[in-house]
Amino acid sequence: MKTQLERQLEQYDTHLKEERHLSDHTRDAYMRDMHAFLIYALAEGLQCASEVQALHISRYIVQLRTKGRAASTVTRHKATIRSFFLFMHREGLVRTDPTLGVDTPKAERKAPHLLTIEQVEQLLSAPDPDTAQGIRDRAMLETLYGTGVRISELIALNCDDVHLNLAFLRSIMNQKERIIPLGQVAIEALHTYMNQARPQFVMNLQHAELSMLDNTDAQYQALFVNTRGQRITRQGFWKIVKKYTNQLSWDIPFTPHSLRQSFAAHLLNNGADARAVQEMLGHADVSTTQRYAHYGERLSMKEVYTTSHPRARKPPNG
Repeated sequence: MKTQLERQLEQYDTHLKEERHLSDHTRDAYMRDMHAFLIYALAEGLQCASEVQALHISRYIVQLRTKGRAASTVTRHKATIRSFFLFMHREGLVRTDPTLGVDTPKAERKAPHLLTIEQVEQLLSAPDPDTAQGIRDRAMLETLYGTGVRISELIALNCDDVHLNLAFLRSIMNQKERIIPLGQVAIEALHTYMNQARPQFVMNLQHAELSMLDNTDAQYQALFVNTRGQRITRQGFWKIVKKYTNQLSWDIPFTPHSLRQSFAAHLLNNGADARAVQEMLGHADVSTTQRYAHYGERLSMKEVYTTSHPRARKPPNG
């Protein structure tokens, strides 16, 4: 015969499916965590949700830690258990949430997946410069590494956000505008793309679509477009990057975000001012930016001094 706690867990499963409309995958993840807790609770002699106290949950968390579970996993388990008890409280089956006041470990901050400067050069040189797609891909990668913009910002760029003559681009995210400088290599890659490759792709828009657009339409203004002339999606960009990392046979953890992280680390480790890098990245707190200085390749103190100090080099006529 099922315990009351088991029946309550079935009620919670129904709630996730019929009221919260969670996908089967997400609901299964919730229920796996709750079944693990159920096994522990039954072993403790607990028969219903109202018998569970903060002490029981604290012991369960200690048990998870003892088994070597990651801090992020422990935090997820607690969040799932809390979701269950919030539902129980709403149904009037418990008076208080026993998860309140239970400490959980802070999720460990994972080291960013950085590329060396040589790896960046390999990736940026991978696209074929003799094809329109290769020209576009090179421009996207050069812009990503050259400015440190987020993937969402990169694919949201419009043509009028890029000012090649003035060497900057404008990024707007969450109603906040950032002006980010462009290096010469990125400028040249963007110039080639905008004059040679992009016009070919835009011409591929179906006539029905093109007739509905004008030069102020957001779709028409998209900077980076696919071969059908439509704005590139996040998934589309990821496929492009994956193609080149497969070509390079890289056996390293890498995502498109790695280029943004590498941009920050390479600047900081070459002596750049953290506040300036923070502004370029759009970080709210400089401490978020500074953590990249702890990873990646570093210049020696002498190299930083020689590169950055105004009196470190001999005058031309000195």
